[in-house]
Amino acid sequence: QENLRAIQKATELGHAIVVTTGRPLYSTVRQVEKLGLTKPGCYAITSNGALIYNSHTKETIFQTGVPRACLREAFDEAVRFGIHPQTYSATGVLCEKDCPEMQYYAKSNVINYEVVEDVTKVLDFDPIKILFVDLKDRSRLERFREHMKDFSERFHLDMFFSCDQYLEFLPEGINKGSGIRKLLSLLDLPRSQCACFGDNYNDIEMMESCGFRVAMGNAVPEIKAMADHVTTATDEDGILLGLQ
Repeated sequence: QENLRAIQKATELGHAIVVTTGRPLYSTVRQVEKLGLTKPGCYAITSNGALIYNSHTKETIFQTGVPRACLREAFDEAVRFGIHPQTYSATGVLCEKDCPEMQYYAKSNVINYEVVEDVTKVLDFDPIKILFVDLKDRSRLERFREHMKDFSERFHLDMFFSCDQYLEFLPEGINKGSGIRKLLSLLDLPRSQCACFGDNYNDIEMMESCGFRVAMGNAVPEIKAMADHVTTATDEDGILLGLQ
């Protein structure tokens, strides 16, 4: 509650507040509305930079996606490695098999999912990303990433871990940092006027793109090493203390 009050105070002082997350839009919208972050100057960068949303006007102001043509091969190779693949429709997650990984993701992100026979026959647009989930063995995801290097080059995709259980494929050059830079350009603001809070590997590019960088107390070592300031953990009023 103290963190939220500090953020809301910042909006009252005229600062733009941007929720930057790996979660898809429909999951993020519920969170920003629940937190009351829908005033003028509130934005959301979702899916690790693939979509930017004006939380006040409820408009998508930027969106990109991975080529639909790559989905079949990506899904088939993931299954061959024993890894759960999923992608995204306009309303929820799409997968081809119900499994503990899908159920875990849906529960932790408070999101709907649909099991279909073939994701390529359901989608009529390029989805925002592909996510590969292994809840038990990061090394298997690492081997899969190495195996998919040629694939990623053919389809111009970046591959990165958003956490130890999630390996993400996004369009080349798309990440939280690119989302920040795009929004700064749209708002005509310099990098020097942008501060960020980060804690995990998918925050690295975001930290590189902001003028002042705050690492949460529970951040991974790589994020702390980049920070101008290290605050306490989120559940220890880290955002409040960082803003102060």
